Amino acid sequence: MEEMVRFSVSMPESLAREFDRWIEKKKLKNRSDALRQIIRDYIGQTMWEVQEGEAYGTFTFSYDHHSRDASREITRLQHDFGECIVCTTHVHIDHDTCMEVVLLRGATQEIHRFVEAASSLGCIRVGLPSLLPPF
Repeated sequence: MEEMVRFSVSMPESLAREFDRWIEKKKLKNRSDALRQIIRDYIGQTMWEVQEGEAYGTFTFSYDHHSRDASREITRLQHDFGECIVCTTHVHIDHDTCMEVVLLRGATQEIHRFVEAASSLGCIRVGLPSLLPPF
């Protein structure tokens, strides 16, 4: 386990009270755990924005499986990005709508390219990426 570094943070009392309420709502152990979570989230978001580093993530999307060539286009795209796709999960939401969750691992820039390419498919109704830094 990596050695911990201690530092102090000063903030207005009202902000500290709000932070403590957030910690309680999230059921986190303490302020240190909360700050670690916030910092990891921020680093992951920054990695996504600047497209640097290696990461893990998902792209969850829904689509109309009756849409012309939807399954073929989605499969083709997934084969084009096979190096960063770990696996996919397919769920039937209702008679017309399917959902897929694509688990991704690799260069953030490549994951970003996959999400952009998938989002541009006409059959995709809603698509939500999520990225985790590798720590």
